[in-house]
Amino acid sequence: MTDFHAWHFATLAALVLIAWALPKRCQMDGVAAASLIFVAVFSPAAAIALCLNTLLVYLIVQYRQRQEGWVLAAAGYVMVQFVVIRYLQRFESGFIANLSFIGLAYSSCRYIHYVVEGFRGKIKADLRQLIHYQFFLPVVVAGPINRYPDFVRSLQRRRWDSADFSRALERIVYGYAKVAIIGHYLIAFKLQGKPESLDLAPWMTLWLESLLDWAYLYAQFSGWSDIAIGFALLMGIRIPENFNHPLKAKNLIEFWQRWHISLSSWCKDYIFTPVLSVTRNPLIAVIAAMVVMGVWHELSLYYLLWGVYHALGIAVCRLYQTHAPGLWQTARNRTRWNPTQHTNGGAYAVVIPADNSAITNKLIATSSIVLSWGLTFSFIISGAPIIETVNQWILTYV
Repeated sequence: MTDFHAWHFATLAALVLIAWALPKRCQMDGVAAASLIFVAVFSPAAAIALCLNTLLVYLIVQYRQRQEGWVLAAAGYVMVQFVVIRYLQRFESGFIANLSFIGLAYSSCRYIHYVVEGFRGKIKADLRQLIHYQFFLPVVVAGPINRYPDFVRSLQRRRWDSADFSRALERIVYGYAKVAIIGHYLIAFKLQGKPESLDLAPWMTLWLESLLDWAYLYAQFSGWSDIAIGFALLMGIRIPENFNHPLKAKNLIEFWQRWHISLSSWCKDYIFTPVLSVTRNPLIAVIAAMVVMGVWHELSLYYLLWGVYHALGIAVCRLYQTHAPGLWQTARNRTRWNPTQHTNGGAYAVVIPADNSAITNKLIATSSIVLSWGLTFSFIISGAPIIETVNQWILTYV
């Protein structure tokens, strides 16, 4: 555990005391103030950006709520700010490159959500509640991307519940076990580099490494989501689930309904739907949504390819479901565990850190993507016994 994570945990624990010890009318004020202090200590630039952006979006929703130009300008400003900062952070030197922006990706999504819903008339501007919403530490660092109306509703219903307190503590323990034991110790420490020692073909080594990366990301993302949900519940606030057993997904579409749910639903509402309404082309809309999702993770060629890859996979999956329903049902019946994870494994092969000048590595990564599609459809058609065996092992021991 790094110093940052230790202080993060200690601050979250202190916030629980603040959330219940202060007079009721100022409990969330204290939580927001302490959250801002934490961000300011570890990332002054992020604290300044949070304060300025919060004031900006409040003023626009309060005074320019029904003016489409102002709303588009505010959303565009948040997007451009995010992209520019992410781009400049890619360089090893420079003022921005040396700055840390804690929670930038999550806060940007929340600001755009707030502005758009304000324009639609579904949000009434309230600076105090907006501060509570944006300066709520459990979701600042690693999400989920909670929605403002749900947060306000939870504030209004907030009360002490010993059963919730017990469930929250259990959720936090599970979350830290995923992050520290499964993610850091088992995958990153014990299994790191193991595929290279097996003397396999290069593409198979890369394939196994990509699956380990996939497992590591799942342990980290879902673990930190568990921690955020748990600490929020300790304060009497309910925030949305972010993962819903993604290994049980039977296809790529269902996978994105189970994996990083708050991000995928945000992209659906604020990227896919608007693009679809303008273009009337579902393929363009899904590519736009998945590319934005990729850039949200990291501004790089790898994640651009990752977004396009998943978009094409979703499109093919939808066409397959629509035009070959009988074959689709047969495939589902013949294999209990649909090989969605192979498709995802191939996608993550694209984002394995590599030297941009190493053309060979790029070709291997690209070929592994093609292989992943071949494996995906061959397993669907054949119902490969090995997949059923692995599935039974997962359901039994994981």
